[in-house]
Amino acid sequence: MATYKISVEGKEYEVEVVEGAASKAQVTVEGTTFDIEPVVTHAAPLSGTPAPVAVVAPPAAPRPAAPVAAGAGDVTAPIPGVITKVLVKAGDQVQAGQVVVKLEAMKMENDIACAVAGSVKEVAVSEGAEVRDGQLLVSIG
Repeated sequence: MATYKISVEGKEYEVEVVEGAASKAQVTVEGTTFDIEPVVTHAAPLSGTPAPVAVVAPPAAPRPAAPVAAGAGDVTAPIPGVITKVLVKAGDQVQAGQVVVKLEAMKMENDIACAVAGSVKEVAVSEGAEVRDGQLLVSIG
């Protein structure tokens, strides 16, 4: 495994690369993992050696991001991003594993679910809000 810091449009990201079999690898960027495979697109001008280009295949099916509970029923942001949808309001009854917020990070929408069943005590964010890693999103009691 190798860890790199890259900059895209002025924002810095930490990227982990795990090499796999047959020239395949897994890349994890801010908690989201992608399977990649180098593809030859053209020959390098001086050496004649093909220049590999990484092609990223998104996960086959969207999967809910694992809830991160700071307190008994606190749902926090697992990664920094922007809240695109709040699916609950104070007083709502929720089940463990229910998606309560959608968070966009790196142009991917992530389902954020609660870890416990109960009543929503507080919704600490609104749609369009930028959140940081670990920030409280919803409190369930």
